[in-house]
Amino acid sequence: MKVLLSALPVSLLLLSSIPTAVAFKAGDFKTCSQSGFCRRGRALVARAKDNVDTWRSPYSVDAQSLLLTSGRASLSAAVKSELYPDVKFNLEVRVHEDGVVRVRMDEVDGLKKRYNEASKWALAAEPSISTHTEWKVGASEARAKFGKKLEHEVVVDFKPLRVVLKKDGKEQVVVNGRGLLHMEHYRNKAVEEPSAEAAEEGAEAQQVLDVKANPNTWFEGDSEDAYWEESFGSWTDSKPKGKSNHDHRLTTFQQWLLGPESLSLDIDFPHHGHVYGIPQHATSLDLPTTTGEEPFFSDPYRLYNADVFEYLASGTTSLYGSIPLMHAHSADSTVAIFQAVGSETWIDVAHPTAHSTGTHWISESGILDLFILPGPTPTDVFRQYGGLTGAAPLPAHWALGYHQCRWNYVSSDDVRGVQKRFDEEDMPFDVLWLDIEYSKDHQYMIWDKKTFPDPVEMTNEVAALGRKVGHMSC
Repeated sequence: MKVLLSALPVSLLLLSSIPTAVAFKAGDFKTCSQSGFCRRGRALVARAKDNVDTWRSPYSVDAQSLLLTSGRASLSAAVKSELYPDVKFNLEVRVHEDGVVRVRMDEVDGLKKRYNEASKWALAAEPSISTHTEWKVGASEARAKFGKKLEHEVVVDFKPLRVVLKKDGKEQVVVNGRGLLHMEHYRNKAVEEPSAEAAEEGAEAQQVLDVKANPNTWFEGDSEDAYWEESFGSWTDSKPKGKSNHDHRLTTFQQWLLGPESLSLDIDFPHHGHVYGIPQHATSLDLPTTTGEEPFFSDPYRLYNADVFEYLASGTTSLYGSIPLMHAHSADSTVAIFQAVGSETWIDVAHPTAHSTGTHWISESGILDLFILPGPTPTDVFRQYGGLTGAAPLPAHWALGYHQCRWNYVSSDDVRGVQKRFDEEDMPFDVLWLDIEYSKDHQYMIWDKKTFPDPVEMTNEVAALGRKVGHMSC
């Protein structure tokens, strides 16, 4: 049957012209349900909701251990876990000269040191501690006021542990207000002795998890979900984080298992109904919800640098960059938080009310190193963030012009031909970027001598016209 094209709707004609190869390959990228630590984080939230009347945070500050340093502007104390009394944690809360509040919590003397170096490469310099802020310590909390008119106040509640930033007595940022803080500690994998029958037969006894009742299931759940390994597609990853112990009963593989190390943290903005930031994601600037009543997205926002060639126009999929910075805005004020974490992170966003926002941060590893930026204006927040990570440098003059990038330039002659054609058409450009095909077997910075036999000469020819050559994935 013949169909006249003129009889088809214009929209169908346009759709038919889209190449079938252009499609987001969702199976190539993890979702929260396919990530063990993200599943555990969301399951923690579900248990908290199911037991809202009895739920409590298991972390508390040991008031007897509290110390004030740096002119009493820095507070440190031991933190106890109701779940594991033998596991030690340390908390530091500092007030910086510009009013930024830093909250840092790490495991002490664990089986292996947690990664705590993110701030060393994220910060431009170690921030200066305030010289005019002083903590006041009570029986159940510690408080410190700061700001030109002492309008800001940070409060550390001891039991359970909770950190609150206030402005003029009004809560701006609440950390662990919902009791979702959970710093999973390294642990040995529990095993049982091989059965006597298996030992007599000389068979290799399969070592299984100890099935003793776990009193912490109310908080951690009743299964060790992806504690020791997990799979995605055809890949299986173990959790090799150092030798757990020297127990001769363990296999060589099991001796290198230390289990979970994720960090779960709720950060809420009780009087800010809009949040922005945590780039890069393709969605609206005012971040849509991922949980709560009728969420816009079903998956959390993922921070994990990924080269997504064809991504959805709106989604939570991670793209090329990850910046754990979130701004919260209302008509009254703007605040922000920056979590200096270098591991994969998932972030849920909800609006309990039209004028409040609740967020839940789930990181694969690392420590709690949170910077609370008090604002109270967007300009103040940007200045405070710039004080932490450094101001963006002015671009070079040549960087402001047109950059020609294409996937791919396949030879030196191809580059020369493109430059010649631009000049023939009187089209100016300042930089020509090569993609991966210039390299040998896609090994960056190693030229393929077959197709690019004269890289120095080629680059000099481009430079002779005041242009530059860059090497990158376009």
